[in-house]
Amino acid sequence: MQGKAEYTDSPIELLTEKQKEVMDLLIEHKTSKEIARILEISPHTVDQRIQFCKKKLGVATRGEAAVVYGKLKSIYDQMIYEDSRIGSSTFLLDKGSANEAERLLTLMQPNRIKADGGVEVETKYRVVPEMFDGRHGTFMRVGSVAVLAVLVIFIVLGGLAIFGEVSSMLAN
Repeated sequence: MQGKAEYTDSPIELLTEKQKEVMDLLIEHKTSKEIARILEISPHTVDQRIQFCKKKLGVATRGEAAVVYGKLKSIYDQMIYEDSRIGSSTFLLDKGSANEAERLLTLMQPNRIKADGGVEVETKYRVVPEMFDGRHGTFMRVGSVAVLAVLVIFIVLGGLAIFGEVSSMLAN
């Protein structure tokens, strides 16, 4: 089969069905609590499954796990579609899809790409800014929302003060 590549070992197949359920909801930008409510499990169990998925996918953060899982899932779904159309027992990909799958597999590993000057540049895929992810991410998100809420209150109060002054000037 010229131009075809056989591909059977997908990292997505390393995940259990329950881990896939959690990851499917994670790529929809659900929080651990929302996922826990939907799947009727504890948020701790959700976080555990995400941790296992991060290890299996070779990424550091849940955002990176969501991005990699989403891309792998789309490739895997395409392979299933190709498989059902062809009717064979292995996944058959055209050369472009096989190259894309290989590229994603290498991006999942902690790697460095050599730039022209020999400098190594680390590749990272983030769903949210780095300051909102990680150890103090929740604190940063709550703090940002609080700052934005105070800013909106000041804008509204300022607008009301200006409206009051204009009203009193027009009344005189």
